[in-house]
Amino acid sequence: MLTIDQHGDVALVTFDRPPANALNTAFFVALEEVLARLDVPDVRAVVLTGTGRFFSAGLDLFEVFAYPEPQFAEFTRRFDTGYRALFAFPKPVVAAVNGHAIAGGAVLAGCADVRLMAAGSGRVGLTELQLGVTFPAAILEIMRYACAGRAFAEVVERALTYPPEVGAARGLVDEVVPADVLRERALAVAAELGAILPSAFAATKRTLRADALSRMNASAPGADPVWDHWRSPEVRAAVEAYRKRVVGKKA
Repeated sequence: MLTIDQHGDVALVTFDRPPANALNTAFFVALEEVLARLDVPDVRAVVLTGTGRFFSAGLDLFEVFAYPEPQFAEFTRRFDTGYRALFAFPKPVVAAVNGHAIAGGAVLAGCADVRLMAAGSGRVGLTELQLGVTFPAAILEIMRYACAGRAFAEVVERALTYPPEVGAARGLVDEVVPADVLRERALAVAAELGAILPSAFAATKRTLRADALSRMNASAPGADPVWDHWRSPEVRAAVEAYRKRVVGKKA
């Protein structure tokens, strides 16, 4: 689900869960395990990327909403701790957004210090409100930090997806790069950031993100009141209606 390739002192982490690199409990467990493995002196920076046409399409909604209550509770804990761990990771992180980065996939990119996106047909955006689900604090605070500005309310409330150049204008990515050089550019940026004294970079990153992390940590993992809304009959009905629309398009 996540693979690690070493390029000098830069670790390239690839999301590899076909067809869309969708996120489930196992993904967040693996993410925390990978971050723990990378928190060593031999790794000075990290690049995140996906496979195929997707960086990540966000949550595997049909799997997640089919979890029985104990599994759903475990999912919410892992969701919160996984995103918090990535957002707080002390080393430089560069997102090489190779394709679609939707909803939770856009948030994974938002955790990074630098977000590069391949030019082309990929889309990026926060589509949660299209489905009727509200934002857990972990998500909203990450994206408030990542793309704060005049366009932030639009990005959240209109729930649109954008082509790369428009996504960059909205603050969802930092730079649009030709697809054939995306990985090389990301590795180069990561190496540049990794050359900074690690203790200085980590201290600065911790200070910059302190307010967002404080708000994220105001509730225990899995205890955000938003999760009760996700469990509500109206949200489950909206997810089921979405599932039927998707199945109908594939038929």
